[in-house]
Order: sequence, then structure tokens, then C-alpha cells
Amino acid sequence: MRKIYLILLAVLGMTVTSCIMEEKELFDKTPAERMEAYLDEYRTLLASAEEGWLLQYFPEENQSYGGYTYVLQFSKDSVTAYFQLDEDIATPVSSLYKMTPDDGPVITFDTYNENIHYFATPDISNYEALHGDYEFRIVGKNPEATEVYMKGKRTNNSYTLVKFSGDPVDYLNTINAVESSMGAPAYRMIMDADTTVCSISGNVFEFEYNVYTPEDTTVVTGTASFCYTPEGADFYAPVEINGTEYTNLVFDAENGTLSTEDGKITIIQVIPPLNELFVLGNWFIKYSTLGSYAQSYFDMVKQGEDAIGEELQFAFIGSMLYPGHFGFQFISSGYGGSLDFMYALEGEDTITLQFSMAAAGDGVWYYNNANFAYALFPFGYSTPRTFKLTADDVKNPTMITMTEIGNEVNTITLFAEQIAYPFDN
Repeated sequence: MRKIYLILLAVLGMTVTSCIMEEKELFDKTPAERMEAYLDEYRTLLASAEEGWLLQYFPEENQSYGGYTYVLQFSKDSVTAYFQLDEDIATPVSSLYKMTPDDGPVITFDTYNENIHYFATPDISNYEALHGDYEFRIVGKNPEATEVYMKGKRTNNSYTLVKFSGDPVDYLNTINAVESSMGAPAYRMIMDADTTVCSISGNVFEFEYNVYTPEDTTVVTGTASFCYTPEGADFYAPVEINGTEYTNLVFDAENGTLSTEDGKITIIQVIPPLNELFVLGNWFIKYSTLGSYAQSYFDMVKQGEDAIGEELQFAFIGSMLYPGHFGFQFISSGYGGSLDFMYALEGEDTITLQFSMAAAGDGVWYYNNANFAYALFPFGYSTPRTFKLTADDVKNPTMITMTEIGNEVNTITLFAEQIAYPFDN
């Protein structure tokens, strides 16, 4: 019995000694040294992926601008960023980055990179930018070290760097091809026997569907931000539709649709006539693409602006600033207004416009004090004007040209993209 007791003491002694040694090894570095070792581990990991890391990026706290894709290639102190929205995807942008212990381990892109800082750079129309992240807390990695998990410091959005394999340019071009193929002015969602309204705008999917009970019918609505992928689209977070959670949609190139993997839901494109697209959209004015006839009237608008010491920041035909007021809408030195049009549609590509004598915002003031009545003349003022519409892409136009029937010198080309300072463009 004594032998057993002595052996037990020996074993316990060895165990205690082992624990003391482990604790000594664990705590023989300062917290700062342990943090630096942790950061260096991730520097090495990021730099070890020769073809880079895939990042699905969602700016803004509620992901309200949708998601966009980067491929990031790291060295120990620099990063090269390929970006889905870059005008020249084949030419990435490089800059420095740091791994810092600020508020825990953080990757910070602290030198300007026009790709990485795209959503965080303010401009004249949005001084707070788009609430994009450029500092990310590291929260861990998967056991295979093929995924690094992060949180945006500004938005607290969740991000994952996924080890990438392939050609970044080909990958991003494929994504953009899927997005282009799915570009449409309107969409519908088919679920079971129902066809309901939905929309895709800025990589945000908005939908509604009906839930039937013996007593009544309930309309359920939802919103989901997503990133396009070569296979279709990935949601930022799982989306529940009619009792089923979905994480992605599958693209069908032949039919131009997005569907859930179980085939229960399909999103189809709806292509309205061009003149309907025109009155549903917002079409920005650029002085240089007005015909000489229209330019002569806008020269009077410019004189009116100069006389009151203001500058026209935006001018367009649409209803974005004042919903329910389709017309000539504008922002002049921070003040907005609308001068409204009546319209009549004929066929698929003809529209007649005339000033309705109605306005919104500061429209009446600028009409009376800054020559803005002249902006209406080329479109239809005291007498209506009828235009033939043409577009660069009838499915998803980026520009529409209006040509007045019977007065072909009156041509006006308008743009879906926002044009700041129309007199300078």
C-alpha cells in the first residue's frame, strides 16, 4: 500500500511540474509580445496565398448598397487590390497596409487605395461617403487556414477572406458578365403558382410574396443584400422566404434568370417599352450632349444661375427628388426643386411632354428668379413636343436620346448615371 502511495505522489509531482512548465512557457512573454506574435502569424498567412484572397464586401451598417467583390494579394506590408467595379480590372491598385493591436488585432489599409477605399471616400454628393470599412478586426480563421474571419470597425459587418485560386481578372469579369446579363429595368418573382413584384437595385434584392390561409391572404416583404458570383449570387446572410432559408441564387444564362437551388423560386426579367422606362427612371442632363437647339435655352439657364451667384449641381428628367412629380428636377447650390411635366406615351418609343404648370420644392422660385423656365422649352413648354426615343441598350439603357419629331435639330441625350455639374460636362 505504501508503494502505491509513493508512486501516486511521484505521478502527481510530475503532473504539477508539467503544468508549471506549461504556464511558464505561456506567460514568459509580455502581452505586447504575444499580440505581435499573433499579428505576425496573420501577416505570414495572408502573404502565403500566392493568388490572393477573395473578399465579398458589404459597405454600410445595414448593407444597403449590396455587396461587391475584391481579390486581395498580400505581401508582408503591401496589398494589391483587384476590384469588381474598377474601370480597368486588369490593372490592380497597390498600397501599404498594417496589422495593428488597436482594439484587438486589426488589419488597417492606412494608405489610400482607390479600390479599397472606394466606398469610404466622400464626394460632393455624399460627404459621409458610403460608410465603407477599411479597418477590420480579425476574429479568427478556420482550421485549414483557408478562411480568415473579420468584422468591419465602422459597420461591424461580418467579412470572410477566402483563399483564392485562379485568375482575378477572369473571375471578376465573369461576375460582371453575370450582373450584366441580369440587368433589367424590372423583375418578377415566381413562387409556386404566384408571380409577385420584386426588384434588384444596387445588388439589393427586394421581394414580396403571398401567404394564404383559409381566413385571408398576407403579403410578406423582405430585403436581402447580395454579391454576384460566377454561379449566381451569394446573400450576405441567410434569407427566409416562405419558411425556407436560402443562402444563394443560381444563374441560368440561357433563360436569364436567378433561382434558388431547390427550384422553388425563380427571378425573371421584365422589359417594359422604352417610353415606360423613360418615365420610370431618372435621366441626367449633360450640356455637351444637348443639341444646339437645346443648348441655346440652357445658356439662358446658365445666365440666370450666374446672376444669383449659384451653380447647377444636378439636373435631370425624373422624379427622384420629389416622388410623384415627374419633371425637370435639379439641385442648385444645395437647393432642390421640380418643374413638372405632363406626358403621353404612344407605342413603345414615343413620348409627348408639356409643362404642367406645377412644381415642387424651390421649383417656382428658380422659375421666377433664375431663368429656369428656359430649361423647359426644349422638352415642351406652352405647347407640347413629341419625341422619338432611342437607347444604347433597350433592355438596360445607360443613355437615352430624345429626337423631336418634326424638329430633328432638337436632340437631347440623357444618362442613367448621375452627372454632377452638367454645365461642366
